[in-house]
Amino acid sequence: MSEGESLQISFQILFLHIWSCLKLYLIGVYALLKELAEKTVVPAFEELSTDGLVAIVTGGASGIGYQVSRKLALKNVHVFIAGRSKQEADEAIAKIRAELSTVRVQFLHLDLASLTSVRSFVENFLHTGLPLHILINNAGVMLVPYSETEDGLETHFQVNYLSHLYLTSLLLNKMKASGTPDRCAHIINVSSIVHWVADATDIKPSHTSISSYSPHSAYASSKLAVIMSTYILSQLLKADNSNVTANCLHPGVVNTNLYDNIHWSVRWVMDIMRHLFFKDAIEAANSVVFLALSPLVESHTGAYYDNCKVSQSKHCTYSKTCQYNLAKMSCELLGIQSLNQTS
Repeated sequence: MSEGESLQISFQILFLHIWSCLKLYLIGVYALLKELAEKTVVPAFEELSTDGLVAIVTGGASGIGYQVSRKLALKNVHVFIAGRSKQEADEAIAKIRAELSTVRVQFLHLDLASLTSVRSFVENFLHTGLPLHILINNAGVMLVPYSETEDGLETHFQVNYLSHLYLTSLLLNKMKASGTPDRCAHIINVSSIVHWVADATDIKPSHTSISSYSPHSAYASSKLAVIMSTYILSQLLKADNSNVTANCLHPGVVNTNLYDNIHWSVRWVMDIMRHLFFKDAIEAANSVVFLALSPLVESHTGAYYDNCKVSQSKHCTYSKTCQYNLAKMSCELLGIQSLNQTS
């Protein structure tokens, strides 16, 4: 390769990096302006009994996940906080118990960067003998530099998408047994409006060229995959006539520590905007709890929610071809025949 060709490729890669950044930030600005104009409105609803309900919240010790765990626990739901840090979870549990000493909250270790850890988590949960009514796939990473998990997969792809899909698949039988015609079991996947800047072809389990890797594109495509997998799961569950729903949502533009990986050149602007305009984790958690407990959406399934309303996701998420390709790739990576196969 000549020096001129090498320089041209370098410029192309630089342009793609800049374009990926711009697209993500532009959709973020749009989402923020939309949010400020509409305000967050959680429809009032009369709660059904929560006696005996059991929930798992991934990433439930911090950010949105902590507030979801807290709100569910204070509503008498037995909550399992799934995460990597026992210390962080213990501190979260102590804060919740300080509000109400009778809450049922406990920690189970889960590292979404390891499929082995996902299997171990499921085994440990199943050993409790408890039912499972609510699975909230909330944990995630955002804009981290290129890295691979112990399974050799790109980190955004596995942590945000594939491991959550595997976790859900392994828990499907338990959820099917727990849901009833009067009270469905609910799978709730936390996605993001930034999925709009990704395409189905951007969803990649690994990258052969690290120089062309864009964390902005990887994050957006992982959230696109989350939405597509939600639709796939919903169709499978409806075909089984099961009492389990699967929905996803954009929780809003939220002030959490996920923004810590933003480049220093724009972080100072983001820090100002975060504190002045972004939702706090409590507001974002309200949307998640609405999908978990509201009788207004009790039997609704296969939808993408924004501000507690059904919204349209990107057109490719509805493509049967794109859904099939994603399911096929995911099953091959997980070594299973179908997402209904749980062992």
